[in-house]
Amino acid sequence: MSKPSVTIAWGERNSGNDNPIRTFRFNTKGELDAFLEGVSECLGWFDYATIGKGHMFETISEWEEENE
Repeated sequence: MSKPSVTIAWGERNSGNDNPIRTFRFNTKGELDAFLEGVSECLGWFDYATIGKGHMFETISEWEEENE
């Protein structure tokens, strides 16, 4: 069974294709949910998009296309 994970593209737009993209993996769904709640709290200070099944974008390619 795979561990819960989410990939995040940090930043508002992908101008210059320079946004850092990082995958975070957790031992439990509860840990993932707590992490996303913390990330959500920083919205307004930092922008981000979540990538993966059930998140804002399904794939990195989809995010890149939307944020060119």
